[in-house]
Amino acid sequence: MDALSELLRVIRLTGTAFIDAELSAPWAIQTPPPSALADRLAPGARKIIPYHLVSDGGCIIEVKGQSPIRVEAPEVVLFPRGDVHILSSAPGFHPLEITTEAVIRLTRPDSIARVSYGGGGTRTKLTCGFFACEELLSGQLIERLPRVMRCKVAADSSATLLLRSLTPSKSAASPGSGAVQGKLAELLFVDAIRSFVGDKSNDDGWLAGLRDRYASQAIALLYAKPGAPWTLGSLAKAVGLSRTALAEHFARCTGVPPMQFLSQWRLRLAAEALRDTDRPIKKVAENAGFSSTAAFTRAFGREFGASPASWRGKAGRGGAGGPATRGLNPEKPSLAG
Repeated sequence: MDALSELLRVIRLTGTAFIDAELSAPWAIQTPPPSALADRLAPGARKIIPYHLVSDGGCIIEVKGQSPIRVEAPEVVLFPRGDVHILSSAPGFHPLEITTEAVIRLTRPDSIARVSYGGGGTRTKLTCGFFACEELLSGQLIERLPRVMRCKVAADSSATLLLRSLTPSKSAASPGSGAVQGKLAELLFVDAIRSFVGDKSNDDGWLAGLRDRYASQAIALLYAKPGAPWTLGSLAKAVGLSRTALAEHFARCTGVPPMQFLSQWRLRLAAEALRDTDRPIKKVAENAGFSSTAAFTRAFGREFGASPASWRGKAGRGGAGGPATRGLNPEKPSLAG
């Protein structure tokens, strides 16, 4: 059991690929707001992470407030905070602003848009899509990722399999190809996160804890069984350490004591339950490990700045399903059209 696997299991990750683009220099495009696009392509999705898989050539990526980044094939780049961004063949070109409406006009269920744009020079090929996941539960991971995250694509990776599935002969060959592409996109996200977490230069305490044998085991147990009657002693016994050793080890790796980490996780689960279910607040409090509704209300207010009742009222209880796999017109229109 490891912490990252357990976290990825509970955040309800859903992936999709919706455009396959061939771009020729000179070119520059600006993406629409991911949240607006997801409202149309993935109703109900709350946390949206756009990605671009560069399979041929390269491009410049610009996010406001950060230095431009050069990305070369084969590489995937993700935007964990959902930033609007500019992609171009070279810096300095005024970008074509792609609107949400322009993308929606091309959409068609269970297919991928094949589009072309540019001046006819050096070619770059991109596969674009996004990942949707549960915002509250993914926060412990997503909040620690950079605004732009990139990783190289290995020959036997899920990204390579996704690219193969997008070839016109294969993507139109059989029913269910959209579902397959969605699952491969999800694996692409997992591969990227594993690569980032495994990089020892990314030494944020909690991410470093995922690489640590004892801290990762403890976090995994708390993720897997958050409602269990954990104590510092029972958790220490489960991972094979003394209580003192686990407390010191866990705090050094994550920045917080084990029981505080558990309390925060339970409160996130409770906030999700309040938003997505009609479960009585008393029952939500019990599931979060609180012996009284009053104690739960105080803790919830400290964590989220609102009472459980007001949180439920403001958030609503809409569906929490992930995005359906969506696609775009496969007739290779121009992005400028």
